[in-house]
Amino acid sequence: MIDVKKINYSIDGTQILENISFKFEKGKFYGILGPNGSGKTTFLDILSGYKKATESEIYIEDKELKEYSHLEMAKKIAIVPQKFDIVFPFSVEEILEMGRYPYKRKFSSLQKKDYEIIDSVVKEIGLEKLLKKEITTLSGGEEQRVIFGKALIQKTPVLFLDESTSNLDPYYSHTLLSVVKKRVKKEKVTIIGVFHDFNLATLYCDEILLFEKGKIVKSGKTEDVLNSKKLEEVFKIGWRKYKTEKHTFVFPNLRGDKDD
Repeated sequence: MIDVKKINYSIDGTQILENISFKFEKGKFYGILGPNGSGKTTFLDILSGYKKATESEIYIEDKELKEYSHLEMAKKIAIVPQKFDIVFPFSVEEILEMGRYPYKRKFSSLQKKDYEIIDSVVKEIGLEKLLKKEITTLSGGEEQRVIFGKALIQKTPVLFLDESTSNLDPYYSHTLLSVVKKRVKKEKVTIIGVFHDFNLATLYCDEILLFEKGKIVKSGKTEDVLNSKKLEEVFKIGWRKYKTEKHTFVFPNLRGDKDD
């Protein structure tokens, strides 16, 4: 689905990403973990074309990234950023409609199918009461739900989540991640998400990429990465692990307690 070969990125002589290669498969949810400044968001920015790597080969569905137009990219990748700065008082309804703009013909209006997609997402993630409100009047969590909705309305085969649940309470964090997880299973969407909450990653991600100093130092099935010694080495802290039948949850171990 997305084939990344030898991404290098530097700013003023400082290496931010170094020799990153990875192949993201269709229909999987990938989580990216790593300390602050390890290159996680920069990696997503390069994959989306927002930033240009110093050196790279990136293929999306067997076509090189640089060959895509902006319109074509908008039909391939939707992005939910951690923060979305909107200063114009668009209504929530207008923001959501923007998710269908890549499919709109020039000088034409949205079609019945577009509104059906919008209505379906609105109901699925509970945005009905916000539709007529101005985006600039919403709380941080409400705004994030709207941006999440806009990305889902784009109906792309790839979805990037950059710490996208950081402004959400636990209920909406799980609600929205459950919705996108369904997309993975039913529509074979590929999701790549940056997480700071390891236990959200545990619940929803199929595989984890562990970043340190601009490199992928460990990757694989979520359980394997979270159970590896590399986690302690990268974050320089011990972790207490609590295992259930399906998942391994990890918590900072500041007292030296034993795992359950």
